[in-house]
Amino acid sequence: MNNIILNDWLAIVVAFSSALLITWYYVPKIIIVVKRRHLEDKPERHKIHRSDVPTLGGIGIFAGFIFGYLVTVNGNVQGLSYFTAAALLLFFVGVKDYLVYLHPKKKFIGELVSAVIVILFTNLRITHLHGFMGATDISFINSFIITLLLFIIIINAINFIDGIDGLAASIGIISSIVFGVFFWKSGDRGYAVMSAAFAGALIAFIRFNLSHDPGKKIFMGDTGSLILGFTITVFTIHFNELIANGKPFIRFHSAPAFSIAVLILPLFDTLRVIILRIYNKQQVFVADHRHIHHLMLRAGFSHRQATMWLSLFNISMIGVAFLLDPVGIFPLTMILLALCLTATWFVCRAVKRRETREVKPAETGALVSDLCIENLIKDPERPVRTKIPAEEALVEH
Repeated sequence: MNNIILNDWLAIVVAFSSALLITWYYVPKIIIVVKRRHLEDKPERHKIHRSDVPTLGGIGIFAGFIFGYLVTVNGNVQGLSYFTAAALLLFFVGVKDYLVYLHPKKKFIGELVSAVIVILFTNLRITHLHGFMGATDISFINSFIITLLLFIIIINAINFIDGIDGLAASIGIISSIVFGVFFWKSGDRGYAVMSAAFAGALIAFIRFNLSHDPGKKIFMGDTGSLILGFTITVFTIHFNELIANGKPFIRFHSAPAFSIAVLILPLFDTLRVIILRIYNKQQVFVADHRHIHHLMLRAGFSHRQATMWLSLFNISMIGVAFLLDPVGIFPLTMILLALCLTATWFVCRAVKRRETREVKPAETGALVSDLCIENLIKDPERPVRTKIPAEEALVEH
């Protein structure tokens, strides 16, 4: 019997639609099982939901993604079996962490092992610095270290922003579409198909993640965020290597800076939060409410509104990076950083205005100066003395 070979367009359509349909079908089943087994995520101090919510949506994302690209990639991705094995390892790390708790060190080891599998067995690694600080080709050791750091940074950055409904999935969809279009236009069918499958699975998931119906709502959890960060890292590295090897459909002069723009929200927010935690002498990996999405909620935005505006900001940064690509890697990165700092300042101003209105000094003795923008930037988690409980300011009504 002859093998069925799909043309490029049909392969992308099948990958996208099959991933979407499988995730769409299985997520409600997962919700039912989780509720029957009482495995929902419970409200806690550093969590902003106020009721039990299923949080194994990553299972549905993973199932749709894996099926979507395996049936359509047709041998067009080097080392695909190793990528799948590494993703499967992270998948089980996420599941175990949720079901029986996994120490952060063990989770970190799982991330390292998955990254090493891909680096060593698929030869997917950063080999060229695109002229940054005069550097071009780099040694294997430097390549290995830089690539490993990229995996760890991006995986954890995505995990950090998975704090409100739809945000992490939206960043994943944006990244998959941007990189997917680039891969397809550059003639890289394999990675274009993978991007399409991932986008399809995430689009199906986000419909449930953003649902107002308690019976349909679900979080992706670490099972999903680990896979999301891992896959986006693979796309990012492959994007930069395509350009370095002279095979893109369009020549980017500042490819690393453009990659930063695609992931600007999680990368900038992670950098900002880590600096704040170090400044306030707190543990770097202990959860708090300092993230930009928490500030958006404190400013009065709902989960959907915050996700929409933050996603639009991320898209606008991609547009800026595309238009200003000729200026160079370092200048473009500084421009992106300046824009992010400016946007954060405006969000902090909005928080100040809203929380100042809620303070009644005659009743609470609070000073409006306590809400100054300097304190919001230094320690956005500081308690605000208002008549409204702090928890309610973080919950979508």
